[in-house]
Amino acid sequence: MNNTNKTVNTFAGVEEIPARVFSYLLTNNSEECENFWKVLYYPTADALQKDKLTLKQKRDLIWRGQPNESDYKLFNKPVISDSMVTGDNMIQMRMFRYGDNPVQQIKANLLFEFELYTNDKLSNIINENDMFVERTDYLENRLKDILNGTDIGLGYGYLSYNRELSTYSKSTMSINNSKSYYGRTFMMVLEYMNVSKDIGCEEF
Repeated sequence: MNNTNKTVNTFAGVEEIPARVFSYLLTNNSEECENFWKVLYYPTADALQKDKLTLKQKRDLIWRGQPNESDYKLFNKPVISDSMVTGDNMIQMRMFRYGDNPVQQIKANLLFEFELYTNDKLSNIINENDMFVERTDYLENRLKDILNGTDIGLGYGYLSYNRELSTYSKSTMSINNSKSYYGRTFMMVLEYMNVSKDIGCEEF
């Protein structure tokens, strides 16, 4: 029998990617990111004219398993209808791994879904050009500006909004409960390769 070593991808840490993205949003001091936080936090049309959020205010918006989800705005899981009640708590962002595609033995494309919600009555804001725009449209475009091409320190690739990597990488206005809230979803891809795992196997 001959002993052969086969190098394969290891997925250790992949479940940390939403947390890493949230951490990146917390520490990014660009104007685009500060404005993203304002529009997520303030339920009024003049959200962009409000004060910047402190680091503590931003951290306090991230859900960490608390039973009362209505107090938070960033989640690492899909929405459950009972958690969407009324009012400004319905301005939310949710990010989670939608799936993946094993391109080859040592490479995979990881697909992440972003969901953005707003209460219908809170749907418009005044943007930097003093124009009325739709809230979730604004949030989506700022997230793309901030995250597209970003290295989050895991694997070897970058978060990408790129249909060449996955046909799922697209944006749709597809969330609606026909009553009080609606939202949109878009997909980003991370090319992932972490070849620190070798498997020894016997030929027989």
